[in-house]
Amino acid sequence: MQSQRLFEIVYLLMERSPRPAGELAARLEVSERTVRRDVEALSAAGVPVFMTRGKGGGVHLMEGYVLDRSLMTDAEQDEILAALSALRQTGAADDASLPERVARLFRREGADWLDIDFSFWGAPAAYRRAFDLVKRGILERRLLSFEYRDAADRTSQRTVEPARLLYKDRSWYVRAWCRERGDWRTFKVIRMVWETMELKDETFDPRPLPPDLVENYSARNRAHVVLAFEPGDPRVREEFSPDAIEALPDGRFRVTFDTELTDRARHHLLSFGAGMTVEEPDELREWMRDQALAILKASEEKEARTPAL
Repeated sequence: MQSQRLFEIVYLLMERSPRPAGELAARLEVSERTVRRDVEALSAAGVPVFMTRGKGGGVHLMEGYVLDRSLMTDAEQDEILAALSALRQTGAADDASLPERVARLFRREGADWLDIDFSFWGAPAAYRRAFDLVKRGILERRLLSFEYRDAADRTSQRTVEPARLLYKDRSWYVRAWCRERGDWRTFKVIRMVWETMELKDETFDPRPLPPDLVENYSARNRAHVVLAFEPGDPRVREEFSPDAIEALPDGRFRVTFDTELTDRARHHLLSFGAGMTVEEPDELREWMRDQALAILKASEEKEARTPAL
């Protein structure tokens, strides 16, 4: 991409100027004519770069030029460095040294302050490969095929046009146009059979995402949740925002928030056990009661089948 190449030229010239046009062309794997066009583009954009001929000639950058003084504030630089660091941590940026290089370009320190790990504990190497294949499919607009296991452990073969990676509710998802279903689908990466994933040579023209997939959350699916917790539960402070927690006079906690009541969210709330009661909504309270009764019934049936010693 030209924008990336222009940045690389400025970076190389800030390390050493002048540089022969042939050296830059070889480094960037383009022709010298392309380098000359890039120099003209940089100059037109206000970067003090120029070319000279003869002995000692080449591409020059004005001595003392610092990129941040010309284009960006300190706050904007920090935002860029944080974004690059996050991209590297997620695997979206392949060049691990890019944040450090940009920090040197900005004459800044402390670029590597952000550490993010989106993988789950014990994730195998194939999980990273799956992420990389999806990323390449999106960026290169190539078909991706794989076997997929749904929540009922049924397996189907899919060929998709991947459009977007989504991290939501502690999991990675792929939003894609499914050739088999002729419609948009959202696939959970952990349910893809990673050994069967294959990036095809066939490319596709991108389709616009439908409105319900553009937004990460839909207001019509969000519920107002009010929970009450018994005193002494340490998870309350760990799991919920301080703004959502209200300390009650009797020592209990009331937690209020809005969320999507997905199956994962319901079962996560169920894990708090008898120390939590649902005040709102009624639908969630009834679901919790049914789950508790089902657990009690299963326990009683198991005891009835177990012979007495």
